[in-house]
Amino acid sequence: MSGFFSQIAGSLLGGGSPVAAALPGVLSQLLGTTEGATGGSLPVLLSAFENAGLGDKVKSWLGPNENILLTAEEVVQAIPPDQLNALAEKAGIPQDQLATVLAQVLPHAVDHATPDGQVPAEGADLPNMESLISKMLSK
Repeated sequence: MSGFFSQIAGSLLGGGSPVAAALPGVLSQLLGTTEGATGGSLPVLLSAFENAGLGDKVKSWLGPNENILLTAEEVVQAIPPDQLNALAEKAGIPQDQLATVLAQVLPHAVDHATPDGQVPAEGADLPNMESLISKMLSK
C-alpha cells in the first residue's frame, strides 16, 4: 500500500470514522456486489475507467503486478457525476473527498475482487469489501 493510503487510513478511515464504516458499502455499490447497486457491476466499472483512457491502470489491477493508483481527477473523469454524488451522500462526505479515497482504495478493491486476474462472470459472488478494508487498515 502506498504511504498516502496509510495517511488517509489514519485520518479518514482510522478510529472508527464514518468514512471507514461507509466505505465497504460504497465499494460494494460500485462493484455491483449489493442488490440495487449504483454502479451496476465490476465489468461496467472497469469499462468506465477504460473508456476514460485508463486501460493501463485497469490492467494493473487485474494482473500480478503492483496496482497503479488513480488520481481523484481520474475518478471524477470515469464515474458519472450523479453516481459519484450519490455515493458521497451515502458515505456522508463531500464528493471531492470521496474521489480522493476511491483513487487510493478502488485499485486494491478491484484486485481483491479478481484474485486470479480474471473478471468474474456477471452475477458471480465477489469478496466481501469489509474484509478488504480491514486488511488495508491493518497495514
